[in-house]
Amino acid sequence: MKISKIKKQILYLIFVLSIISCASKKQVTAENILVKDETKSIPKSKIIFLNYVLVKNAQDEKSITLINQIKTEGKLKGKPENIVNTNPGDLEYILLDKDFNAIEKYALKNPLIKTVEFVNDFGNFEKRTLDLDRVEFTIRLQLHPEAKHMKIIELTNAIPKEHIITKID
Repeated sequence: MKISKIKKQILYLIFVLSIISCASKKQVTAENILVKDETKSIPKSKIIFLNYVLVKNAQDEKSITLINQIKTEGKLKGKPENIVNTNPGDLEYILLDKDFNAIEKYALKNPLIKTVEFVNDFGNFEKRTLDLDRVEFTIRLQLHPEAKHMKIIELTNAIPKEHIITKID
């Protein structure tokens, strides 16, 4: 009899201790609730992918057309690499605010010129530069909250040629 009574007391003690150990030690206050609400209202970082097609016609005139744009939540690990030495034919893309003021500016090597390496008939590596007439390319950026437009300019020997201004939705 005494053993069963002791067993009941031990089981009761284990039950009480398990309930107490599951309880939260953190105090819930109005300040904690406000902090949680504030973190919800902070806008999350976004990445934008702008996909374009660049076409060169027989007169060597180039045109750029937007294929699509994709926005997604996230953060890029680094900024896009900017070209130090630009050449004619390279592209410059500029993020603009609602008043068309420049926010950020980057350069991109001429997408129509591709350098490929391959193994020739003798088993040696060879490099060849291809001059394409049509190419699709993507610009990937951390989206600045005030950015509303993207302008792409082709750098030339004379005056840079403005190709397209894309509205960022």
